[in-house]
Amino acid sequence: MEINTELLRWILLIGAAPIWWPFLRALWRDFDEALAEDGGVFGRAPSARELEEIRRKKAGRPDPLISEPWVRRDTPHARGSSPAGGFERKHKPRGFR
Repeated sequence: MEINTELLRWILLIGAAPIWWPFLRALWRDFDEALAEDGGVFGRAPSARELEEIRRKKAGRPDPLISEPWVRRDTPHARGSSPAGGFERKHKPRGFR
C-alpha cells in the first residue's frame, strides 16, 4: 500500500487551517496597520484628511511596547529593610518540622 505524500501534505495543510489561519490573519492586519501612514502594504498613500484620521485612531489605542523594569532579589529596591527580603513572618510556620 503506497500513500501519496503530496496529497497527504495538502490534506494536512487544509485540515490545520483553523489553527494557522487566524494567526496569519492577525499578523497581516497588525503589519498593515503598522504601515497605514504610508498607505499600508499594497495601498496608495493616504490624503491629508485620511492621514489625520489614521493618526487620531492610533492615538486612541494604548502603546503595545511598554518597558517595565525587572525587579531582582539582589537589588536594594526588592530587598526592603528586613533580612528576609521584605517578607516578614507573622505566624509560626506550619508543617512537620
